[in-house]
Amino acid sequence: MHVLLPSNISAVPIEHLADVVRAQYRAAFTQAVAQGQARVLVVPYTLLGPLIIPAIWLAIPHSESRWMKLANWFVVGLAVFLDLDTLRGTSSTNLAAAYAAGLLANWGIMSTLALLVFRKPQLYAARAVRRTNDTSPTPTVTTSLQNGHSSAIDDDPSPSPLQNGVHHRKPHREGSEQLSPSGKSQTTKHEGEYMWESFPAHASFGKRLEWSLDAITNFRFTGWNWSISALPRPKLDHGSITGESLPATPFDLNSIPVVTEAGYRRCLSHSEFVWDRIRTVGIMYLALDFLAVFMMKDPYFVLGPDQAANYPLPPHLARLSPWILYLYREILCLFGILTAISGIFNLNDLVQYFLISYIWPMRGELWMNPSTFGSFRNVLERGLAGWWGQYWHQLFRSQFAAPARWLIRKGFVSRDSIPGILVTLCTSFLQSGIFHAFGSVTCIPRTKLWRPPAFFLLQVVGIALQSSLSLAIRKYISPTSPLRHRIAGQVFNVLFTFAWLCWTAVFLSDDFASTGIWLLEPVPISFFRAFGFGYPTDHWWRWDEHHWPRWYTAAKWWQSGIRI
Repeated sequence: MHVLLPSNISAVPIEHLADVVRAQYRAAFTQAVAQGQARVLVVPYTLLGPLIIPAIWLAIPHSESRWMKLANWFVVGLAVFLDLDTLRGTSSTNLAAAYAAGLLANWGIMSTLALLVFRKPQLYAARAVRRTNDTSPTPTVTTSLQNGHSSAIDDDPSPSPLQNGVHHRKPHREGSEQLSPSGKSQTTKHEGEYMWESFPAHASFGKRLEWSLDAITNFRFTGWNWSISALPRPKLDHGSITGESLPATPFDLNSIPVVTEAGYRRCLSHSEFVWDRIRTVGIMYLALDFLAVFMMKDPYFVLGPDQAANYPLPPHLARLSPWILYLYREILCLFGILTAISGIFNLNDLVQYFLISYIWPMRGELWMNPSTFGSFRNVLERGLAGWWGQYWHQLFRSQFAAPARWLIRKGFVSRDSIPGILVTLCTSFLQSGIFHAFGSVTCIPRTKLWRPPAFFLLQVVGIALQSSLSLAIRKYISPTSPLRHRIAGQVFNVLFTFAWLCWTAVFLSDDFASTGIWLLEPVPISFFRAFGFGYPTDHWWRWDEHHWPRWYTAAKWWQSGIRI
């Protein structure tokens, strides 16, 4: 269900444009629901395919029997069917939730295929758990911190309810700890050990369901032996990572780096973690508020590129040259994406740490909540490949890479060969493009679905082009000057990455603007509007009934639930 705005929209004053467009989109969707042409996004129905059915099936011990294999394909087909059913006509008057409905459907398909087809979690997946041993003696350990990596069991430099850099929920014996001027941590006591827990096939159904839900809801598999390598994690042997064998012994917490080579960081104390996340969420809140105010002063972000072409630009934008206006819009879009992702997942870290940890205790461990983004140094060293492969958030990397890993594991392509690298890049970026295209499908406005795949597939071209150019440039730089060589390489990497993203990002930014996602009011209280940076008619309170979950009764009882 896609709608076009009326042709007389250009007569609406810019200060009222966003309100008018929101109202028309919502009215069109409400009418489509009343006519049976669209459905409301509700839970738990929309979670059946992505979460509920795969989790229940994964909690049942699998065998290698023919019937069990056939049943597995039936479950996969049912889950994918329900995900596609969500894609067909499901949307929301909350324009961000409308986009998220498509993302949820696609994530459900990717996750189901990854766990039930391309990988075998019951055989090869294991999660970290803490097992206490009250009868065992508590050892005394001397530790040290070097080069940003913990080199012993306890790497927390301040007296707090932490052991091994891990926050514990329950009271436990705790020894004193001090940090010497040389950076060495004095004696500390700890109890219990950290083990790898594979699928508990002989446990109760509730225990097995808790294990499977933990696996499905953990995007980056943090704290699992399938965790992506960019994140802080215990040292694993090759077999543990690839699934050739499961670790059968306790793992060593002192092998978890404080900062990984990709720049993902874990906090070392409760106070450091809490204040870092609160500070980040606060900054992102203000940034989103700023962006929401100034994006609404540009018809591009309100109407989308296709319909904004016929709307007159406000004076402050009309004075800009076409290239400056292009860069202005691309930068605002990029910062909108960065701030939204950073704000949401830093807030998610706090929710996991304080609330979800009562369901899954390991979610309350500090090392289980690493930073959302890596270091920008990855772009300096690797350019466009570093931007996407290590700097960016990596939230869906495990699911995106699952088909390529399956092909490599089955021997169809070699891991380090050029065909293997290209297959991995193409499958990952194509899935990312389809992932964002699904979000466009469930939005109310009309969009062009080819834009997200075009953007992400062009990143493969950019990575290949940059690699070729880098090899050619090295021939003309003297190898006797390593510093000159490195600086020149870093400058080239940054300039190429910036130029390529600027040239290709128009496909993604145009798609986001077309979906109406920027019409969402991201914060309930707008400080910038309260201080007069918005339009004269803007109120500081921004959320209406469309921003709050509420009960919805559908014609079919199973489609009733909490409306998002």
